[in-house]
Amino acid sequence: MDQLKLKLQEYYQHYQQLDKKPRKAAGTAVNNRVEEMESDILTQFGLPVSKRFVQILHDFVHHSVVNDQLLDYVSRKLRTAARRYLLSPVMSDLDQLTQARDQKKSPYDVLPELGCPVHDYAIFLVGELLYRRNMTPQDILDELKRVQLHRAWEDLQVLGKVHNYSSHELYAKLKKQGLRFVDDFIQQLRRQEVAKPQNKRLTPAEEGYKPNYQTISKVQIEDIVFDDKTTPSLFGKIRSGRSYSRITIGLEFSELNQLLMSSGELGVEISNAIKKRLANRSAEKPMVIDIKAEFGEPLKLDNCYLEVYKPQHKEDGKWTEDKDAFYFVDKILSKKEFDKKAKEAEVKTKIQECLELIGGSYVYYQRLRRLGITDDEAKLRAGLQDELLFKLSFYLNKLKD
Repeated sequence: MDQLKLKLQEYYQHYQQLDKKPRKAAGTAVNNRVEEMESDILTQFGLPVSKRFVQILHDFVHHSVVNDQLLDYVSRKLRTAARRYLLSPVMSDLDQLTQARDQKKSPYDVLPELGCPVHDYAIFLVGELLYRRNMTPQDILDELKRVQLHRAWEDLQVLGKVHNYSSHELYAKLKKQGLRFVDDFIQQLRRQEVAKPQNKRLTPAEEGYKPNYQTISKVQIEDIVFDDKTTPSLFGKIRSGRSYSRITIGLEFSELNQLLMSSGELGVEISNAIKKRLANRSAEKPMVIDIKAEFGEPLKLDNCYLEVYKPQHKEDGKWTEDKDAFYFVDKILSKKEFDKKAKEAEVKTKIQECLELIGGSYVYYQRLRRLGITDDEAKLRAGLQDELLFKLSFYLNKLKD
């Protein structure tokens, strides 16, 4: 039996030992040994330790019996994967990240192929900032390189567990090393910890800031990314002048369902597809619905209006709005509700204009009185002969002083 088969057999035995017990009970030594062997086997073939290649080994260890035929089959599968990977066109790291964003690749595949560990911070950079918040691939790549250069992975892991992290010496150290997204990362960890029991994001009021709300409509949704533990995100385009700009929208499952149910037959089909994938426990996470590829056209949100806001984070003690095109949904309004709200806003504006005119009339009244015109004549010329109107004008003018 050759060295590879012996190594695969040993890996099988260690994995079975790990799989029979809960992870904590199995011990970190066994767990680390399994991960080391996965890396060793894949490296032997020139493959990175990414999820798609590790899955070949995981499929192998779930067979009930190991024999020569199975070992030969796994060896061939690894060789085939290696041949395809090594003969594929050479891509720069920036091109790989750009392609990963466009194809919504799992961070667990992307990071090892960039030579980065599958670390919480790296997953945050790719999964949250690149995919959800539309940060540029160059920004993400620069940050990954900085962390790699300073070997800061362990420091980030430790700092993420510190309560008053911004006053810790590690925080100052990482900032000096030029890491840009430390605050965003730790605040994301805090939000996940607080929100974990109810699996619901915190409102701006709960976090402590007042957002800038805006209303958007006619959004074209191209992809929906979701899993059973985090809130879904919509990726698409919105008209900006004569062109379209990219936008990402985070919302709750109940809000997503409301949008889909108001979007006709296509919305119902997408809703059913999401339910099926959530019911499939073996489905790769996060799950992605590529709407155009699966249903032939993007989902157009024409029948509703979304009140949205950009999340904010603390920077030097002040709340700062994120610059990327990522928004959270605050309210979903039907066309009827939006028209009613718009009409109310218009009426309030008109009332305010009338009040300003009435308040200004008192200034004109005072000017006439200073010119020696009698009180009754001044009121008449200023349009304030009605006593109630005169009092209202007086008090409105007083508010300006």
